[in-house]
Amino acid sequence: MPGIRELLAVVLGAALGVAFLAAPRTMLRMSVFVGPTRRRRGDYGTDEAISARWTWVARGLGVVSLAIAAFITYQTYA
Repeated sequence: MPGIRELLAVVLGAALGVAFLAAPRTMLRMSVFVGPTRRRRGDYGTDEAISARWTWVARGLGVVSLAIAAFITYQTYA
């Protein structure tokens, strides 16, 4: 019988997956993968651009997250 843990895992996995696919650059800026924000210097809005490779890595994480959420959904609710 499915419980609240399985439901939360599916919802969180799907939400993270969609967020990483919809806005990968924003998710990378908010994450710890790009680097700490304390080393940033300069004026507001002068952040370095995020490379295309990191963007594709973020999209890959989104796909993996959605796949795991789908697997948990299939195992629990099928």
